[in-house]
Amino acid sequence: MLQPLVIGLGRSGSGLHLRTLARLAPRIAATGDPLVALPVIGCDPRAGAPGSAGTPGELTAVGTLEGALALIDPATTVAHVCTPPRVRYDVIARLAGHGVRRLIVEKPLAASMDELDALVRLRERADLDVVVVSHWTGSRLAGRLRRLVRDETLGPLRRITVDQHKPRFLRSLTTDGHPSALDVEIPHSLALALDLAGPAELRAARCWDLRCEDRVLPRLGGAHVELAHRSGVTTLLRSDLGAAVRQRDVVCEFEDGTATAHFPLGEDDDHAQLVVQGADDEAGHHVFRDDALTGFLEGAYRGFASGTAGAMNFALASATARLLCVARERCAVVARPDAVPPAVLAPTPVATSPAGSR
Repeated sequence: MLQPLVIGLGRSGSGLHLRTLARLAPRIAATGDPLVALPVIGCDPRAGAPGSAGTPGELTAVGTLEGALALIDPATTVAHVCTPPRVRYDVIARLAGHGVRRLIVEKPLAASMDELDALVRLRERADLDVVVVSHWTGSRLAGRLRRLVRDETLGPLRRITVDQHKPRFLRSLTTDGHPSALDVEIPHSLALALDLAGPAELRAARCWDLRCEDRVLPRLGGAHVELAHRSGVTTLLRSDLGAAVRQRDVVCEFEDGTATAHFPLGEDDDHAQLVVQGADDEAGHHVFRDDALTGFLEGAYRGFASGTAGAMNFALASATARLLCVARERCAVVARPDAVPPAVLAPTPVATSPAGSR
């Protein structure tokens, strides 16, 4: 069996990875082919870190990475790196130095181009198998969108619009892991856009501040990103982190129809919806279960066990991270997204997707 080591017990480490692993391990074991060992080893230096208590049998929490490494066998460990992006390289380098080769890394992969390049070199030098969290692209819903694009059931794809809106006041006020709204929701939708439409150039990027009573958090109110794909598709990514309601929608406009994908909004329901207009055999409102993160982690663990986990995923994640780095560098700060005309920046060529990623 493979031993999970979760580094960082904040929202993603505890609320997502740990909780999902606790569900996944007994479910797989019940099939007679156990894959994920419990308890998970958790590492977080903060006293009273969220999730550090854990459910008995699910988590053994320690305060230092050295303490966590003393409890694991590198040959059977899968390290989940759930730290803020700016410290990920150092954590991964320490894991590699200890002999850990299998890693699941939260998005975005790196906070700067230099860090990304260093991580790519480290991966090659230390022969690391790195999977970057991208459960949107691994979801059943994304799979249906890919089939529509591939088969051209509705004609060629012309435009993608993604809306990821949610109120994120409390987390933004109490944590500092993300320097801007570009690092919160946009990595999910950016990876999906590259996966569906292929390599792209940045056309525009802008952020605005998050305002709450007497507090102003620079660049954390939301973000817009505009892309021009080499395939001719255009993409608009919108994320409002001061929204009054939640929304996770992807609209794919084809030459002969439209597909609107509604991703699950939270942990209370794991069903996706797809509304297709314009094709007799595909048209309709489809509802289906889509527990994307559980499926993503199970696929990653099975890939680790068979030695086929991370290559394609890492290529897409690297392309996504490089485009995010360009967006950060070129980001214009505006008052509100609807108060400023969408001034388009000059296209910035960047290697954003592996060949054949479509």
